[in-house]
Amino acid sequence: MPTPTRVPVAARPPVDPTPPGSRRPARRLPAAALWLAAAWLVPLLAYAVGVSAVLPPLLLALTAGLLRAGRTLLDRLVLATALLLGATCAAGLLFSVWPWGLHPVPVAGTAGTVLLGVALVTGRRPRWPRPGVTDLPPVLAAVLGALALGWPYLRAGDLAGRLAYAMVGEDNSRHLATVEGIRAVGGYLFTDPQGAARIAPESMTWYPQGFHLVAALLDTFLRASTTPADPLDALDHYLGWALAAYALLVLALVWAATRLAGRQLDVTRTWAVAGVVTALCLGSELARFVAYGYPGETLGLALVTLLVAVLCRPVAGTGTQLCLIGALCVGVGFAYLMFLPVVGVLVAAWLVAQRRKVLRRPWVLAGVALLVVPLAPLTSVGGLLRTRQLDNVASGGVIDPRYDAFLALTALVGVGLLAGGLRLPVWRRYAATMGIALLFVLGVRVWFRVLGAPPAYYYGKTLHLLLAVLVVGIGALALLLPPPWTRSGRRPGPAARALVAAAVVVAATGVAGLPRGAGIFAQPLGARTSTWASAWWSGRLARPGAADLTARALVQSRPEPGTAVVVASGQRRLGYLCSLFVATLQGTAGASGRAYYYLPLAEPARSPAVVAAFPGRIVFLAADDRAEASVRQLLADHPDLRSRVRLERLR
Repeated sequence: MPTPTRVPVAARPPVDPTPPGSRRPARRLPAAALWLAAAWLVPLLAYAVGVSAVLPPLLLALTAGLLRAGRTLLDRLVLATALLLGATCAAGLLFSVWPWGLHPVPVAGTAGTVLLGVALVTGRRPRWPRPGVTDLPPVLAAVLGALALGWPYLRAGDLAGRLAYAMVGEDNSRHLATVEGIRAVGGYLFTDPQGAARIAPESMTWYPQGFHLVAALLDTFLRASTTPADPLDALDHYLGWALAAYALLVLALVWAATRLAGRQLDVTRTWAVAGVVTALCLGSELARFVAYGYPGETLGLALVTLLVAVLCRPVAGTGTQLCLIGALCVGVGFAYLMFLPVVGVLVAAWLVAQRRKVLRRPWVLAGVALLVVPLAPLTSVGGLLRTRQLDNVASGGVIDPRYDAFLALTALVGVGLLAGGLRLPVWRRYAATMGIALLFVLGVRVWFRVLGAPPAYYYGKTLHLLLAVLVVGIGALALLLPPPWTRSGRRPGPAARALVAAAVVVAATGVAGLPRGAGIFAQPLGARTSTWASAWWSGRLARPGAADLTARALVQSRPEPGTAVVVASGQRRLGYLCSLFVATLQGTAGASGRAYYYLPLAEPARSPAVVAAFPGRIVFLAADDRAEASVRQLLADHPDLRSRVRLERLR
């Protein structure tokens, strides 16, 4: 008889009475407590030792680590930048009402606490992908763009040299005063107009201040102080932040162009796309953003570019996509309201097309909508109700767009789309985006025709938006070109592909007119036709005479409460421009604004108009004999003015 075989049975492990869902929070509690402590102790220590400048990069890295969208490290950092910019613009309302203003410790501590909450809700820990070989071209393009346009400031040397370039556009004075006004009141100007009335012009109270708040906040971290900055030092910092905004625009354009092309864009083609986009940024009117001082538009256009990229090629995760769209919409609304109508149409079209995916995340959609719908148009509605922004759209100088350049870019991108790109969803979305941008340009152009006015200043802003969209479409050509083959049927080696990419970049550099300034975007500037970058580098746009008078006036005069310093000149606009920058650099642009704006631009009519418009004390600094004679005649005709008007010859 066979003996029975016994099979040993493993004993069951003891059952833990604690449910699995309750053990995870217990394990997270020590890590969360450590994170919360670090979120406040690290900013406190950094501020104490004067190195608060490390906190914004640290918060950016943590935000990127909590994201799960993007293939490479640069993807994560760009998407994290988009989230933080939009969140900062929205949080600026909180900074404006809490008692600490822009102080680095509460700002960084609150941001770290919010990131901790995100980590707890999502169950994520900071994790970063490795840098990819395609990460380097966009970064180098941004650095090259900022250094190229910042070179005139770097070589200038003294204050008068930097002012000669900063005074090319008078907008720099107002943007600098707005940044310093935000630092003074600790938030947006429209939340405390009386507190900023001395520093910032009244016209900037409801102007979109997204760039200005971000610049003021980062400047506070950089200085590790909330005390008012020295005016001359503030100018250097402001110019640095304006160049940083331009670098972000170049980075956004290159990144968006390569993102739309996707994985099929190899390394050499990535370099080619980066080179072509950089050449177009420097050779087109986008270079004017630095020359004339358009930092708000620069940031707004960069955010629109990032929005186009994530709408045409959405990121992984509907919740993350909705948060990105919401942050970018808020950022555009606070940075540059002229682009908000296009953004609204693009987002509405995407929501309709992706309604099935979006409706699967109703709570995320509702939360984002509750924040975006009131915040994105906030400054626009406030400006329309309290200022004459709608009238200003139809004002400004007449422009002369280079329609042939736009036609050439549109045709090139259209060739890529028609050659097969429209078979892909990403390029179909891009084609719809380009169509919406074209309709926006045509709509504004028709509006000017209805008004019976020639296309003016803000019509050019619509062309800037169209230009950015077309530059992003450059990736279509690089993607759809057939791969080069040799006679033997083999693919050429890395050296041959690198030569092809270099040849494409050189061709784009020549077409953009970078070597001699005679590219497709060249315009009549001064005595010759050239690109904005060429005129900027050569110094033909600089104002050394006005800069010299301004520097001398700053040495000769000192800011006094209730007193306006006015540079009097017989040359048209010279006295006005110098007075404007003197007031800005002395921190009195708001208090003395009535002595500069909406008045005649030259003697002999200017001095009487200044006395009639400004009720306080006035110090006239005569720059020439004609101006001195005009002020003396005014005092002779009205002896009662001597009690509040003083005349000095500018030394």
